Amino acid sequence: MTLAVAGVARYGSVPVRFQQASIPMPYRPERPVSIAAVWSRRLGLFALALALTTFVLQRFEMIALANAIAVILLAAAIAILAVAFAAIGFTMLWLIGARGGHASFWGMMMALVVLTPVGVGAARYITLPPIHDVTTDSITPPEWLEEPPIEASWLPRSKTVDAEERAEQFAAYPQLTGRRYGGAIDRVLEAISALTQERKWKLVETEGADFLVPDQEPPGAAQETTKGESVVPIPVPRPETGDGVAAVSAPVVRLQFTDRSLILGLRQDIMIRLVEEEETTFVDVRAATRTGQHDLGLNARLLEGFLHDLDVALLGIAGG
Repeated sequence: MTLAVAGVARYGSVPVRFQQASIPMPYRPERPVSIAAVWSRRLGLFALALALTTFVLQRFEMIALANAIAVILLAAAIAILAVAFAAIGFTMLWLIGARGGHASFWGMMMALVVLTPVGVGAARYITLPPIHDVTTDSITPPEWLEEPPIEASWLPRSKTVDAEERAEQFAAYPQLTGRRYGGAIDRVLEAISALTQERKWKLVETEGADFLVPDQEPPGAAQETTKGESVVPIPVPRPETGDGVAAVSAPVVRLQFTDRSLILGLRQDIMIRLVEEEETTFVDVRAATRTGQHDLGLNARLLEGFLHDLDVALLGIAGG
């Protein structure tokens, strides 16, 4: 672009006319807009909103877990498209200076927020054994007092766990073994009672011991009523072994609980078996999820954390 210049000047008393000249001006081309970058931001925002909404609805059990997984996989596919469009947007910015760098950046960031947890889950799905039931005793696992419900879905699931799956479990989690404690069963049961109440596990059923639930009337309490008066509970003497435990009536005690994982809110069923052998108590645990064949290692992590805390609580009396 040029600018024409002409004029008249005086040299003494003689006017002098300038000849017309051209002065070059800087060229400012109009930058094109990258459509791919715009769609990257749109798709990234949609995928993030879809995944977060699904996560919240599943956490509050407003939709089934299997359906939530399907929707989140759809959100992940949309996020992959957002990343692809962001790459195109960055390429156009580099080659021809197309506008859309910010849109490509935010589209990619929102997509990565969706893809990161999905990628972690996929990695655990591939590297860990496909098993939904984990136990410390592969030969005679603790039997359920009440069979946990199975949530029917499009996800495949086997009805039983065979010996091959148990072998895969112990290869993946070699540290997940039973515990032997040098003490009476009531002492170990007292520590288990404290840990389960701390974790807020919900008691389902017991066998071999009266296991008290917090904020409930202890067993053996009598009730006295009079005409026109409210019911008044009268506690009666009972043997106690600790908080939450009323009495141990057998050398084998089984306790069944249910719990929800902290972040995902998945339902997990837990079984604890205590066997008194002379002056020692052997503890085995079992955990299972209700949906699908693969637990992504959640059951093993739950049991490992519980057994670690139990070892700490009974420090000095744990054995192999």
